[in-house]
Amino acid sequence: MINTNLRTNWIIAGFILFFISLLSYIYYTYNSTRNDIMHSVDTRLLNAALSVKHILGDDYHQKINAGQYISSTEYQQKSRQLSEFANALNIAYVYAMILKDGNVHFSASSYTQNDQNTGRITQLLDLYPEATAANIGAFYSTEPVFEISKDQWGHFKTIFVPFVDANGVTYLTGADITIYDLNQRLAQSVSKAAGMAIFFFFIALLVAGIYVYLLKRAISTDTSSGFANHIALEYYIKNSPNHHLQLAVIWVNEVEDISSFYGTEVGDRVMKNLLQHFKKRRPAGSQMFRLTTNKIVLIAPLGKDNAGFLEVIQAYNCSTPLLTDPFIYITLCAGIASGNKSMLLENAHIAALQAKQGRHTVVNYSSALHDVKNQYQYNVAMAKEVREAFENNRIVPYFQAIYDNETNAIIQYECLARMITCHGEILKPESFLDVVNRSRMDGMLTRTMLTQCFARFRKTSTCWSINITAQDMLDPSLAEFLENEFKRYPLPSNITLELLETEAIANFSEVKAFITMVKNRGIRVIIDDFGTGYSNISNVLKLEVDGIKLDGSLIRQIIHDKDIYLYVEHIANFAKQLNLQLIAEHVESKPIANALKKANVTLMQGNYFAEPVPHITANKNQPYPIS
Repeated sequence: MINTNLRTNWIIAGFILFFISLLSYIYYTYNSTRNDIMHSVDTRLLNAALSVKHILGDDYHQKINAGQYISSTEYQQKSRQLSEFANALNIAYVYAMILKDGNVHFSASSYTQNDQNTGRITQLLDLYPEATAANIGAFYSTEPVFEISKDQWGHFKTIFVPFVDANGVTYLTGADITIYDLNQRLAQSVSKAAGMAIFFFFIALLVAGIYVYLLKRAISTDTSSGFANHIALEYYIKNSPNHHLQLAVIWVNEVEDISSFYGTEVGDRVMKNLLQHFKKRRPAGSQMFRLTTNKIVLIAPLGKDNAGFLEVIQAYNCSTPLLTDPFIYITLCAGIASGNKSMLLENAHIAALQAKQGRHTVVNYSSALHDVKNQYQYNVAMAKEVREAFENNRIVPYFQAIYDNETNAIIQYECLARMITCHGEILKPESFLDVVNRSRMDGMLTRTMLTQCFARFRKTSTCWSINITAQDMLDPSLAEFLENEFKRYPLPSNITLELLETEAIANFSEVKAFITMVKNRGIRVIIDDFGTGYSNISNVLKLEVDGIKLDGSLIRQIIHDKDIYLYVEHIANFAKQLNLQLIAEHVESKPIANALKKANVTLMQGNYFAEPVPHITANKNQPYPIS
């Protein structure tokens, strides 16, 4: 299942990004609208100011600037016209100005109802003491001048448009709009943008909610059957308020065979019908999930009636076809576990596996299966230990001497793999070889051992042997590695490869070709573990090997079983006639050594003579310690 914290972080990051996008949208909308409003306002002000000139007439300012008399009636008429015009355009004021003796005077102006009520109507040539530098500068400009100003009449955005009368004297026409109106329009723009943003945010939340719901439903539902899947099961167990549950894993034995023969569609129909069967019969309060292709899970809080799952599973009639088109019969095996929910699914799996291996219908997980679980956990831990041992060069060779009881001397050493744990413990192959084989690291083991042995013995005359598997012989890269090393080894005749007899016979043609290749390089080859099941010597002879090594199970019984003694004696005489080297391994005591000597076996290996050691002495003719 997706990590909850990671998923939450992504959702939070998504909403933050979306929120930033909304703020950016509001900011963009605000600025766009503000620019549009300001452009519209500037256009209205310009049109209003230009219209003042036409309302007053061409000769109005020519008379004023020339000092001619303007009657009160005419001025009031012009003021009324300007006021009506400003009111129609929703403009605060429109007016005209002249510059006289460095001071600005009103030559005409509109007024508002409030101005009339307060008696602040502007009269002809009233002084405008609040005139700004921009206002005065407009008389010397050739372009309209905009400014934002504040005076006794209010806070305005203003335009001044310069004109020149027939006498060459400059006058201004102007228009004001209150900042309050402007801010109100901007506020409306922001409100509109915010409203749209909130609407889109709500839509996004709705879409996100629907998407999350559909996604959660999709990933927690088995598409072929419509039932909840393993993701939903993990979520149910994790979030269950009950810490103690009971769980059954029901394993359908034939689903994979059915799918491979009839197709996956029929296999899915089988599982769907079986799910429907258990859905109708499952105990009250229990939940059901399709765990994998061929497994179903029933789970419920741990209560007084813990036999419900057992009864439901055992009640299934395997003699009744689950499908009739085609006719499909199935058999079940199941594992049931109860207890703490943290280990429940694993324990039920172990019980189901034991049921399948033992051909039982139902197995309850109990303390009897605890050792099985411990073995699983040990295997997992050992797999990790082995991998780390390879990575840190902690797979090393140990050397065990092979003695000749006729010359009382060591003739060669067998190189045996040992693994040094991270705690410094030395492990024998029986502790880690199964894990190596299961993890497909046997080729790596062979290459590691060979590399170290080549380096150890290259500059010596010591004879040595090493085990090699049929899988190694079938590996083209390893065969190429061996061929290159054999070419560079000074005395290849000092090397002996030991092959397992059972593997050699099972892969006869490939092994025969490999033996021919290495013998052409001068390498010796012997068959290891000969005698298990009283082997056929003729098959070994066809491989054209140089010798055989008797299996330890025979050697250990030679002093207790007369038939085995006679068999060993027969093999020894036969090997002598064929000039085959014969070695007895696992010689652990003096009586066994004496019996072998009596049976004409001359080469012996075992802890009675010497245990495997990490280093060997320079003198290979060291006498063996028989007393």
